[in-house]
Amino acid sequence: MKNIYALFISIILGVFIFYSCSDPYPKLIELERFMYISLSGAADNPKTKIIDLDKNATFPLSISYGGTTNYEQGEIIAELGIDNSLVAMYNAENKTTYSTLPDGSVSLDKTTLTIVNGSKVSDLIQVTIKPEMINFAKDYLLPVTIKSATEGKITINEELKTVYYIIKGNVNTLPEEDKWTVLEASSVWQPSFPVENIWDGDRNSYWHTALDGMPQWFAVNMNDYKVIEGFTWVNRQDGADAVPKHVRFETSMNGTDWTEVLEVLELPNTNMLQILELPEKVVARYFKVTFLSNWADASYSYVAEVSTWAGEKPTGDYNWEKETWEVIDFKSQWNNDSYAVKNIFDNNKNTIWHSDPFNASINGMPQWFVVDMKKMRPAIKGFLIWQRQDDHGMEPKHVVFSVSEDNVNWTQVLEVLDMSNDHTVELDYKTTNPTSGRYLKVEVKTNWAGGAWTYFGEITPY
Repeated sequence: MKNIYALFISIILGVFIFYSCSDPYPKLIELERFMYISLSGAADNPKTKIIDLDKNATFPLSISYGGTTNYEQGEIIAELGIDNSLVAMYNAENKTTYSTLPDGSVSLDKTTLTIVNGSKVSDLIQVTIKPEMINFAKDYLLPVTIKSATEGKITINEELKTVYYIIKGNVNTLPEEDKWTVLEASSVWQPSFPVENIWDGDRNSYWHTALDGMPQWFAVNMNDYKVIEGFTWVNRQDGADAVPKHVRFETSMNGTDWTEVLEVLELPNTNMLQILELPEKVVARYFKVTFLSNWADASYSYVAEVSTWAGEKPTGDYNWEKETWEVIDFKSQWNNDSYAVKNIFDNNKNTIWHSDPFNASINGMPQWFVVDMKKMRPAIKGFLIWQRQDDHGMEPKHVVFSVSEDNVNWTQVLEVLDMSNDHTVELDYKTTNPTSGRYLKVEVKTNWAGGAWTYFGEITPY
């Protein structure tokens, strides 16, 4: 038994002596072939920077190395630079269309970075973007890359040596007219026709200039930087003829220096929504519109609505071609041509349809009529309505609008229980069930006086 214990103790001592005489296991594992230098942010390519347009944007860059826990590598100096030749290559590989930043719009406060001995991260380089030199109607790509490192002491990682910044302006594509204010204007005729009417969303209000001659103009502060690809335009709606003809559009970043972006020699004389597209989209905080002439050669002019658009191009008003429509059925009309149903669709609010007030077999409520719009029309979104402009009292109250493809099967698109009898404004009622069709039916079930007849001035779908 004593021999067994002696043998066991000898083995333990031998093992202890063996390890005590051997070199200790290294605390630092040096894997030089895995060491590399990389640029901060390169692993997350691309990185997006949103730039405020009112001030310079500055952000830092550094380099570091990895693949070791031994940072006693001596001093390492790396040279950095902007390499715009990489933009085309990036676009080709990623199927993008980024632009190169204009000369002078981006700078580095220095071109070398140093990793001091004992550290794995360098000091910082500051990148500065100057937005006043950049047209942020475009998006840009900024490649910053490591050009070289001290004596090749540590390998530069080719995949992580370049960081790509996507540079975008902090701009908005929505007009947000509620934020707009008047910068200045050439004139205002009367207080009830201010410039602010141009963006109030009401086609029946308008800016009216003074009567002191052309040109006339207005300028708007949008109070934000906007991308503008075009303008929407609505003329005065009540048939007045001095609507703008020759029109010039300008934009500005500061409200002082203006650039012409569009000139229209003959803006159509129509009361429909017009979509105007710029030759090239721009970014601006202000826009200015100048009326150089009007269709009546008058000493004044006016406009109902003007706004900007960007992104998806708006669709203009559909041309309903009311002049081609045919009234194919009705319950009654008085004196035929004088007060015929067709007067409702002649684009003149001063002519009327008047139902027969005297023939007991056909007067009384309801009154109705059917119109053939001559071809399939898109879904009606709403109706613009003028009540009779004189001799008021029997205006329609409870009215139902229906649409059909075949004049047999009808779909109700709108029911108005209490239609306004205000003849001073164009009424606007949106359909609750927009439906396409060829035939339109209007039923007047009651009128405001409870009488046996009724009338309408004008009805226009949209």
